[in-house]
Amino acid sequence: MASGPQVGGLREALNDMFWLLPVPFLLILASRFGSMLSDQAVVAVVLGSAMLMTTGMWLRAVAGRRIFLAGALRGGSPWYRWLRGGAGLAVVSLLAALPLAAILLVALARPSGSHLLIGLVVNVPVLVLLQRFWARRLAAHAVPRFQPVLALRLALAVNFLLLFLVLTVAAVFQSYPDFGALTLTEAMLSQAGRQQAESGLLQGLMQLAAAKDALSWWLGQQMLPGAMRPGLQLAAWAVLLATNAMVIWSYLLMCSSVLTLLHWRSWHPGTGSS
Repeated sequence: MASGPQVGGLREALNDMFWLLPVPFLLILASRFGSMLSDQAVVAVVLGSAMLMTTGMWLRAVAGRRIFLAGALRGGSPWYRWLRGGAGLAVVSLLAALPLAAILLVALARPSGSHLLIGLVVNVPVLVLLQRFWARRLAAHAVPRFQPVLALRLALAVNFLLLFLVLTVAAVFQSYPDFGALTLTEAMLSQAGRQQAESGLLQGLMQLAAAKDALSWWLGQQMLPGAMRPGLQLAAWAVLLATNAMVIWSYLLMCSSVLTLLHWRSWHPGTGSS
């Protein structure tokens, strides 16, 4: 029979999964109905996603900074108040989150295979289990009040690598348009013309993303002479993989923000034991 702490840990893990599941389901709705959104709705979705990411990034940055300052400065020092993280840190987090939120919406709104959406849903228990795993591993090493945030950071790093690897393998076996008989301009215009959305803003972003993909695919398929061909092909695939990396990281930032908000009272440096 499971002991009390084990039952409590299982219950908390299931609770975390319950609160995380709306994130991939909302993104699935964005993939199904994103092309029907108006300009105002697109701006609202991007701002809402960016604010969620910003909240989590800011809170985790504040926690890390205050824990560092607590060991480096006296509590009465004015430097502690100035450096502990405030509006400036929140603005920096928001500026980083806005482009990531836009990239995520564009990637979901564009026609794509189901492997990305399946990966987002399956990833929920993976992230929770990784966070629990690192929390146990760090119990004997990390300062207790920093342990949950550090465990989440490690879980995000490992989760990112796993999800990126899975989506990269799926991309390798995915079928792509044949641009062998097209010029670069024709390939880019062909893919951009396939993008349709009610919002002119979203359609423009989708067309830019499609043109970028067409550029990468075209470079990867063309028989370019000389030693430049392998380098250009590698650069083309690097662009595609970099886009996948930003989409994955945007999603993980949203999930980690939900966990941060859910556990902030117990994770905050001022409430944990030292």
